[in-house]
Amino acid sequence: MASTVLNPSNARKNFYQLLKDVNENHTEIEIVSDKEENNAVLISRKDWDSIKETLMLEQTGTLDKVRQREQDSTGFTNMDDIDWDNL
Repeated sequence: MASTVLNPSNARKNFYQLLKDVNENHTEIEIVSDKEENNAVLISRKDWDSIKETLMLEQTGTLDKVRQREQDSTGFTNMDDIDWDNL
């Protein structure tokens, strides 16, 4: 699904509807201006929290361990087998 792209003026005019849309549809709204360094993306808090969690799991190596476990014959990762203290 393609994201919606708006300029800041249109985003400002429709801000509350945009908040509703990103939360109901889990889509992002791209807000672009003439200066590229002022561009932004609007997403729901729930989606942002999910992204941050995924990044943290990737940075700590946890996702690598899960991927390794998925390669075994059972395809099952027992949470008790993960050494959480050494991630």
